[in-house]
Amino acid sequence: MAISRRNFVQKAVLGSAAAGLAPHLEACASPVERNTEKILNAYYFRAHMYTMVPRQVKEDLKWMADIGTNVVSVAILEQDLRAAVENVEIIVREANKLGMEVFAVPSRWGGLLAGAPKVPSVFTIQNPQTWLVKENGEFYKDKNVGVHSSIHYDETIDFFKKSVNRIFELWNIKGIIWDEPKIYDKKDYSEAAKKIIANPEDITVHNEAFSGFFGVINAHIRQSHPDKITNLFAYANWRQEVIDSMAGIEHLDYLGCDGRPWPVDAGGQVEQSGKNLPGGPGRTFIDAAHANNKKGLLLIENHNMPAENNALMDKYLPDVMELEPEQLIYYYYPRNVDKPDENMAIIAKHLKNFR
Repeated sequence: MAISRRNFVQKAVLGSAAAGLAPHLEACASPVERNTEKILNAYYFRAHMYTMVPRQVKEDLKWMADIGTNVVSVAILEQDLRAAVENVEIIVREANKLGMEVFAVPSRWGGLLAGAPKVPSVFTIQNPQTWLVKENGEFYKDKNVGVHSSIHYDETIDFFKKSVNRIFELWNIKGIIWDEPKIYDKKDYSEAAKKIIANPEDITVHNEAFSGFFGVINAHIRQSHPDKITNLFAYANWRQEVIDSMAGIEHLDYLGCDGRPWPVDAGGQVEQSGKNLPGGPGRTFIDAAHANNKKGLLLIENHNMPAENNALMDKYLPDVMELEPEQLIYYYYPRNVDKPDENMAIIAKHLKNFR
């Protein structure tokens, strides 16, 4: 019996998920009409690290484009602005050839953001006068990246402004993603904070100041680089007061959260309790975004995943898509995954229909 080319491709994708093979969708019979108002974004983090093979980059990006990806996001460490310029340029150039935009993810800057990899901030190490201080006079010490810089120092604000300027000067970057801001619900007793915050015991004041910091940097981007897109997402399990504070950040285009692509009650390995997208948290963030004239964003945490969780992702990814975020992000071949080819086959199977 004859089989159509489209059915063959669909069966190949489904079969590759079961067999643990990477799905390559180059054989699509005809171009798929996509929703240009939606963003399907691939987190392409630390691709090949400092050894870049252009052929491999082209293969990776072709895979992304074939499932409808229209934005590729790269992690930018502070040192990348001087030590990996050509590496990032290879990715940007090849992505643009395929019609994809590129977003930058400032990583570990000032110890205030996530991103990749888990390293201390060079700026923060070199500027100890900016360190975030606890009430008892000790410094906050994050288990992954060490100390944080306080947002209340002019040096911190200037560093962020100059660094985003440098990103846009070096590469054809369309947007910035503030990935998992790290000092919400932390009280700042640094000398600079004491001069500004009248009631340091009120955690709400600190959270509003942190949101205000991103508003200041976003305003700088909007003024100096008006065509750029600003994004921010945080843990899905943040409490409502913090979500509302983030939703009020000025000059922010997309707001959302990251988490596992299955409900809390489904079980599975999670990095933090309640850090799940379907079943409430994802909807809460999207509603907060829309209520504040922003677009909704969800990041599928398909990284750091044991093989037995692939079935959960396969089952519940449709529920994530039904939340209808304007932007959906996935990790392309993420770190620490038992069966990465199977993981990516499941991602392709579902997300090729997102837009």
